[in-house]
Amino acid sequence: MTLSEYNKKRNFAVTREPKGKKVKSKNNRFVVQFHRARREHYDFRLEEDGVLISFAMPKGFSCSCHDKRLAVHVEDHPLEYISFEGRIPRGEYGAGTVEVFDKGRYEADGKISDGIERGEFKVTLYGEKLKGKWAFVHFKEDNFLAICEGGEVEKEMKRKLPFYDASVQLASLTNRLPNGKNYLFEIKYDGYRALSFIENGKVKLKSRNGKDFTKKFAIIAEDLGNSFKDRTMILDGEVVVFDKDGRSDFSSLQNSIKSGKNNFSYVVFDVLALDEDTRSMPLLERKKLLKDLSKFFTPNIILSEYVLGNGKECFEVAKKLGLEGIVAKKIDSKYSGTRNDDWLKIKCRRRQEFVIGGYTLKDGLLASLLLGYYKGEVLVCVGKVGTGFSQSLKEDLVKKLSKIKTKSAFTNCEEKEAIFVAPKFVAEVQYAEITNAQLLRQASFVALRTDKDPKEVVLEEV
Repeated sequence: MTLSEYNKKRNFAVTREPKGKKVKSKNNRFVVQFHRARREHYDFRLEEDGVLISFAMPKGFSCSCHDKRLAVHVEDHPLEYISFEGRIPRGEYGAGTVEVFDKGRYEADGKISDGIERGEFKVTLYGEKLKGKWAFVHFKEDNFLAICEGGEVEKEMKRKLPFYDASVQLASLTNRLPNGKNYLFEIKYDGYRALSFIENGKVKLKSRNGKDFTKKFAIIAEDLGNSFKDRTMILDGEVVVFDKDGRSDFSSLQNSIKSGKNNFSYVVFDVLALDEDTRSMPLLERKKLLKDLSKFFTPNIILSEYVLGNGKECFEVAKKLGLEGIVAKKIDSKYSGTRNDDWLKIKCRRRQEFVIGGYTLKDGLLASLLLGYYKGEVLVCVGKVGTGFSQSLKEDLVKKLSKIKTKSAFTNCEEKEAIFVAPKFVAEVQYAEITNAQLLRQASFVALRTDKDPKEVVLEEV
């Protein structure tokens, strides 16, 4: 297969791939490239007579003599391709990304081209990861079988994540529903936000502020690992527990954590990486990737459904169902990992996190929590909450808070009976309004939020 076929398939005004031309060479080099195209595969290329004789291998090499791997003979590639890495543009032949997996020298029992003609050849590879001898045996058309005759494949051709840490995309609070079909709308779930880093069956779950959730939600990690043993991806979603009416409920989630029920679900609404970084892709394209992945989800892993446009109707349904709210997202937005107007949250009821800066007691029991939010570096008191606590929760909170007593961190709190604490805990609170005096009215405690950094708590009122 000559270089002319290689050149016919490519528009070199668009692709960065080298133009095919034959050059003199005497080296026996080889390269294995991992090609993330429409169908992911490995490309095995051997230097001979000034070109790279090439094979596409869907599963790469195996070091087991019982595991025969398909190798499809394709067109020769130019020698310069031996070091090519990068993206082949969409619409071009082989569109996707190419990266070098391994390279080195090889020895063969004669010329590779002659072996292809007679239907069999053997190569010994001296690479950084591939070391050993493989026989290539023809069985039909351009198809060969690669059979190991002794060797090793370091890390068994495993794929790696493009990155191992990320900031989550956050929604800005608004009370105005965006119009038009430039937005999609989803349910706002009431749980723990979690990124899942999945690499060849190994899973790490991280909270929005980087805490390791893997052990806490082991059943989710196990399901993701079993579903995607041969893939690498980073998913964004919410760990929740659903109540009897199908609503996500944070109190139920916390109770399940304490009791060890393991009845958690992971609602997935975005993908940051799928073998390669996808954060710069438009949201709708990322949603299509998720839809394809959802075929492999277990019952504990749930795809977050959405509607295009119709935000008003979506919001009215959320209110009737007693949901916390909805999220509106621009369909062409990138995943920037910041809080901006690409994602907007519209709440059915007023609810947000506040920093606990103190508490009061009555007859030795918890009476109320003193709450605040940060305005720059200053902690501003916004009043107190005295309802929503069970007896056991009151005892637990006093036990926690009594250990961190200190001087007031507030700038404006004059509660005479207050016991002030270091601002280390965050409480989620539901309330009727914030008055003109900037105090909470009809506040009710919902839950402690160990996944939120107190320094990030600002007033969300709009």
